[in-house]
Amino acid sequence: MADHLEDDEQVEALKRWWAENGRSTLVAVALAIGGTVGWQQYQGWEIEQTGLAADAWAQVDMRLNADDASQQEMGERLALDLLEAHPNAAEAQFAAMALAKKAVDDGDLTSAEGHLRRALAVGDSQSELGQLIQVRLARVLAASGEEAAAIAILTQTKGALPVSYATALGDLHLAAGREEEALDAYIQARTATLDLGNPPGLLDAKITSLQSRLVDEERPS
Repeated sequence: MADHLEDDEQVEALKRWWAENGRSTLVAVALAIGGTVGWQQYQGWEIEQTGLAADAWAQVDMRLNADDASQQEMGERLALDLLEAHPNAAEAQFAAMALAKKAVDDGDLTSAEGHLRRALAVGDSQSELGQLIQVRLARVLAASGEEAAAIAILTQTKGALPVSYATALGDLHLAAGREEEALDAYIQARTATLDLGNPPGLLDAKITSLQSRLVDEERPS
């Protein structure tokens, strides 16, 4: 999946892929390696649980994105229920990430960090989704003033998600007032984006804005 997409777009793309292919992929695996009756029965149960988790996530996603506050509150409760009932399902990762986003919107960075760490614990931290979760966790830690921890986590995504890594690093430097370092990171992100054959999008605006600001600062008053 293209790394040039914004974090939210990448997550949404992964959600769509899982909704369209997750259950059928599990069925295919069961058919490919199923042999004994016991294993087939287990796989049947696993597929049923996957279906239940998918249905639960659909309700969570719909309600959390509703305009009505009461629906959003119901979505939060359903997300917590999903995490309790299906803690190891891919949908549990999505639910935890959705709760983290809501917590950030509410200014509760401590809860956001907890939800993101729970999302990381569910699946493979080295998968594309796992890497995206780490990028978000790094942003939350940086916003909480834990810059060293944020950079340490962010560095783990450098190889797999060079654009997301460099963009987040630039945002971190900019928030800390290190404009030259931020500019270098944004240029790095832009180069990685172009290397992938994709348009730089908002990176051009960030780079142009910072370059103009730095030029203004160098002019004698």
